[in-house]
Parts: sequence; structure tokens; C-alpha cells
Amino acid sequence: MGSDDSLREAHAFREQNFFANTNSALDEYIARGQAVLGDLGAQREMMKNTQKRLYSVANTLGVSGETIRMVERRAKEDKWIFWAGVIVFFLFCWLCLHFLR
Repeated sequence: MGSDDSLREAHAFREQNFFANTNSALDEYIARGQAVLGDLGAQREMMKNTQKRLYSVANTLGVSGETIRMVERRAKEDKWIFWAGVIVFFLFCWLCLHFLR
């Protein structure tokens, strides 16, 4: 009887330690994720400000608004091409994994 109780107690103690370690690891992951998200927000603001300054400099140098709009349109098209490539790549990877298993 005594050994059964001590085994249960030891198991409960190990389980409690496991959950405590898991909880602290999850808290650390969440904190890292929040820090990364904050950094991404700051970088986005910095990029927006840089873009505004570049447009201002381009206007000062005499680059027409039409040229700037053409560059913006090209950047948007390039973004769509990139995301289409990402989707095709992941679809290809999935097909390879699906049919080679």
C-alpha cells in the first residue's frame, strides 16, 4: 500500500513538473511572438516613412506622378507574381509528398 501511494505521488509530481515546464515554455513562445509582431509593426512604419520620403525626393527631382504610379503598379504586379509563385511552390511540394509516399 505504501509503495502504491509513493508511486502515485511520484507520478503526480513528475506530471506537475511537466505541466509547469510546458506552461513556462508556452509563455516564452508567446512573449517571443509578441516581440516579433511588435518588431514587424515598427518595421512596417519605418518602410512607410521611407516610401513617403522617396516619393518626396522623386517629386523634388522632377519625376512625374505618372512614373511613380507606374512603379507602384509594377510593384503590385510583382507582389502578385510572388504570391502566385509561393502557392505554386507549396502545391508542388504537397503533390510530391502526396504521390511519393
